[in-house]
Amino acid sequence: MDYARFQAPQQYIGNEWNVVKKSHQAKLKLCLSYPDAYAIGMSNLGLRILYGLFNEFPDVVCERVFLPADDFTAYLCESKTKLTSLETKTPLDEFEVIGFNLSYELNFTNFLKILSLGAVALKSEERKDIIVIGGGIANPEPLAEFVDVFFLGEFEEVALKFIEILRTHKDKESRLKALCEQEGFYVPKYYNTAFERNRYHFEKTYPHARFPLARVYVKNLNDAYYPTSWLVPHNQIVHDRVAVEIARGCPNRCTFCQARSLYYPYRERSPNVVGSIIRTLYQNTGYENFSLLSLSASDYSSIENLIDETIDYFQERRVGLALPSLRIDDITGRLYAKLLALKKTTLTCALEVVRDDLRSTLNKTLDTRKLFEAAAILRSLNIRHLKIYFMFGIPGETQEDLIAIGQFLQKVTRETRIALNVSINVFVPKPFSLWEALSMPEESELFARRLIILKNIPVSRHINVTVAPLKRSLLEAIVCRAGREFSRVIHRIFLKGLPASGLNNDFHWNVWEEAMKEESVDYHRYLRAKTENFPWSFIENKK
Repeated sequence: MDYARFQAPQQYIGNEWNVVKKSHQAKLKLCLSYPDAYAIGMSNLGLRILYGLFNEFPDVVCERVFLPADDFTAYLCESKTKLTSLETKTPLDEFEVIGFNLSYELNFTNFLKILSLGAVALKSEERKDIIVIGGGIANPEPLAEFVDVFFLGEFEEVALKFIEILRTHKDKESRLKALCEQEGFYVPKYYNTAFERNRYHFEKTYPHARFPLARVYVKNLNDAYYPTSWLVPHNQIVHDRVAVEIARGCPNRCTFCQARSLYYPYRERSPNVVGSIIRTLYQNTGYENFSLLSLSASDYSSIENLIDETIDYFQERRVGLALPSLRIDDITGRLYAKLLALKKTTLTCALEVVRDDLRSTLNKTLDTRKLFEAAAILRSLNIRHLKIYFMFGIPGETQEDLIAIGQFLQKVTRETRIALNVSINVFVPKPFSLWEALSMPEESELFARRLIILKNIPVSRHINVTVAPLKRSLLEAIVCRAGREFSRVIHRIFLKGLPASGLNNDFHWNVWEEAMKEESVDYHRYLRAKTENFPWSFIENKK
């Protein structure tokens, strides 16, 4: 095929550096997808881990597929050509297992689009042989009609058992029954759910299925698989750097945070293991930018030792380093002298709110005053940009808190002369967070708060502000908190042909609202959180 006639043709070629190609003969055939554009999907660490891990098995073929751009999608539909994998251009419906990372709610329709383009039946009950498995999801119920089996937790821990089940059991039904007896696997067809008298009820229909379910986690991060044959794309991707995971989970108990529960408990990789991974990845890729990845790099107990372990290697090769989610006192205190020698250091701060009184309700401890006290240190680090995250719509929030965001940004730029990339998002009470039982403010109230924030942010070329569209945030809240009945809405949205939610696509709230009305789904029920329990309450989770 002549890919040159399509936009960004590199995303369809597949022959990246370190790609794995195997014969399909006498092998288990798996295909993995992050249901979005190639540039987004290839930035997902989970997909890279599983791609490398599965391909370690000699009798397994693991390939990839992503959501094609509109022009390529139109070609597939008009020519009645099936969507294929990148590696061997195998049609999607010829794989035995198709795995999806379903961590972002607005990608759910993309997930259906990929199945449809690959000639794979959308609903699990209509698929005779192919198993569709979903992971990375907190509340699986909105996709229960489409996904054969969900995995709850960290797949590295059960990968061998999963492959053994595929080897032993040859038909779909026996494979699903064997999987549902294993910890972490949820097969919706073996469970009934109902909503009566303001409460969700759950029961299993297959006697050997596990109930309640629990998430699985990697016991020892030092021993966990990590992909050192890092795929190097032909074109630039969203996070075009090598991500080295230094820790998983979070030791803090921020009230709004879902990730702490989903990745509990907190675990670290030792500095020497991280250093070995970094050296191997550089040798295998030649990348000039690395990121030390964790939910909170400041909480890594050996952060100074880790920098000592790696800084000479980075400096000699002029390699840049990103340290996401550092506390201000670490940026301006013990680490600054070590980071000064690097080619390029990028920093991110998740402040969430400005005023200390409100921050205390979030269980988040930091002192924003230190940012001003150490302005000279920041400049000496040659830091030109600082990324800051804020939230609004938080319980107990006042008008003073909203106005304080603009005042704070103005003071930072004036005293540090650093350009700010500011991201402001609506608080969503996510499943399994400590605040999962809270209701969201009314839409009109959220619009009013957003307006106050924007009116008080100074106009400056040094301040670049992105505010998440309010309706998009509301939809994320609706989908992540919905029950099994919401599968009908997602299917209807797919049938309406709504554009994909990938890069540079418009958001169509009116179409979603229409679909919910047509399916008699009152979305306000999910936002109010007035029920006695939740659609995900059959899953046990640490908080």
